[in-house]
Formats: sequence, C-alpha cells, structure tokens
Amino acid sequence: MTTHLLLLIQGEWFKLRRRWLPWILLAVAVLVSQAFLWGFYTVYHITGGEGTNTFIPNYQYTGAATSIEITCSDLLDGRLKERVQPLSKDERLIVQGEILEWGPEVCSDYSSEIEKLFLFVLPVSILGSLILMFMTGLIYILVIILSASVLGSEYGWGTLRTVLTKGMGRWQVLSAKLVLCVLIAAGWLVVIAMVNIVSSIIAGIIPPDEGVSFILLPEGDTWGSVLSSLAKFLGKAVYATIPYICLGIFFVVLTQSTAQGISLSIVAYIAEAMVVPPLLAISEKLKGISEGLLSSNVSEWMSLGQSEAEVILKGAEQPDTTQAFFVIFAYSVAMVAVSLWIFQRRDVSGARGD
Repeated sequence: MTTHLLLLIQGEWFKLRRRWLPWILLAVAVLVSQAFLWGFYTVYHITGGEGTNTFIPNYQYTGAATSIEITCSDLLDGRLKERVQPLSKDERLIVQGEILEWGPEVCSDYSSEIEKLFLFVLPVSILGSLILMFMTGLIYILVIILSASVLGSEYGWGTLRTVLTKGMGRWQVLSAKLVLCVLIAAGWLVVIAMVNIVSSIIAGIIPPDEGVSFILLPEGDTWGSVLSSLAKFLGKAVYATIPYICLGIFFVVLTQSTAQGISLSIVAYIAEAMVVPPLLAISEKLKGISEGLLSSNVSEWMSLGQSEAEVILKGAEQPDTTQAFFVIFAYSVAMVAVSLWIFQRRDVSGARGD
C-alpha cells in the first residue's frame, strides 16, 4: 500500500513539474523574500546603520539643574540608574515612573545590532525573509493556491474521472496530492533559504561595507546550535503550511472548481486570520474562541512577532506550542476527513473548463 502511494506521488510530480503554476508561485516567493532582504540592506545603509531605530524617539527630561536623554539602548542594557544619577532624588523617581510607561510603548520596536542585520548577514539571514513571509501570511496564500490548483485542474480538464476509472482508490489519489503539496512547500522553503545564502554573501562583499563580516554568529551560539535552529524552524514551518494546504483541497473538493476553490480558500483565510480576531477581542468572554482559531495557533506554533525588546520590556510569555501543535493537527485532520468523505461520495463529471 505504501509503495503504491509513493508511486502515485511520483506520478503526480511528473505531471505537476511540467505545469507553469508551481514554478511561478516559487518565483513569486523567491522575489518577495529577496525584496525583504535587499530592502533591509538598503534601509540599513541609508540610515547609517541605525535601521528602524532611526525612527524611535529618545526620552528627554529637563530638571532644575540638568537635562538628561535616555535611549532604548540605555533602558534595555540596564543603564537607566547610571543615566538618571545627575538628577535629584525626587526627579529620579519622576523619571523612573515615566520610563515605566514610555519604555514598553516606544522601545518594543527597538532592534539590537544582530536584529538589524538579521535579514542580510549570515547565518541568521538564511531564514530572515522567510520569517517575514510567515508573519505577513504570504506563504500561506501561495500554498493555498498551489493545493487548490493541483486538484482543481484535474476537475477542469476532466482527467480526474479518467484516473479514477483505472481503478485507483479515491483516498489514495487525494492523499498523493496532499503529500505532494507538502513536499513542494518544503522544497520552496529550502530554495528560498539557499537563495538567501547566496544573496547574503553578495551583500557582504559589495560596497558599501556595513562594517561587519558577512558572517556574524549571535553571541553565545555555535554553528551547531545555529544549524539546529534552522532545521527546527524549517520543520515547524512545513507543519504550519499543512492546514492551509488542506484548506485549499477542501474547497476544491467542495466546489469541484479551481477558481472557486482558490477564491473561497483565500476569503476564508483572510476572514479567519484578519477579520475575526479583532471582532473577538471586543469582549473578554470571547477570548477563548480567539485562542481556538487556526491563525492564532499557527502564529503561536511559529512563535513569531516577539522582538528581544518586547520580551525584556513586557516579559512576553512563552508560547504554548504543545496546544498549538494539537490544534493545527485537529484542523488538518478535520478538513482532510470532510474532504475525503465528500470526495468518496460525489460523482466526478467530465471536463468543466475551469
């Protein structure tokens, strides 16, 4: 049975590799990732190495005898007591109280040196633009389009009926397409990471010189720990794409149409990820529902969006990745089960032309 499924996956790959869409989607992913990389490279040099920190205002206080200025770097590096020393005791209390409000509000966007270079200096740049693509949700939209087109094209051309008449099991056909989409998504991530390596090397040797080696290991890290982190991220990233692959397959099975499947999948993704959470945030009573959303748990699973400054200033909680893992698993299994149930019972017609 396993051998037969592997042969089906191989056959699906032979068919898919001749189509333009997977390669176009890969090109879009690579181009966007490179736009992030070179965009940060440009901003870093235009701002003289300050990056986004250029736009963060410093805290200023004018006392009776002297004035002081406190930066986010002072606050995060523990130099606050040293900076307020010239003030009187009462003024120090005032400043420290104001800093408690100013710091978390303003300095959460502060980037450390390694964070400013993370998108174009090795080794952290290998995944820098990938992280941004997951944060923006672009990668999910691309895999939705991929999975919907892989199955939807069979409905449109009428070839699915021909395949099924040859005696292939419906669950095997659907499983082969799902596994192939997961493998292709994993291949996309690897290709993007490899292109990032090449671009980072180029960024490190062309002018202007950013004043650092094009290889900069985070403090306390070794190449072994870095490679382990990269492998862990890629594994988590592939797992995070699975429910969205299942989503694309589900709506195509439901509608038997590529266009409708892609449209409904993207609308469902946007609604669930961008529209529903703000509505649920209106009431504390709906917080439990928000925690059960697929998008919330995918973000939790990927542990995205927390800068070093946010963790220090706000004491950001560690994400509950165990719960996120099972919620993602439950969504994926539910969508595959319903898709298979519909696929098994519905008659497959001839070519639909879409």
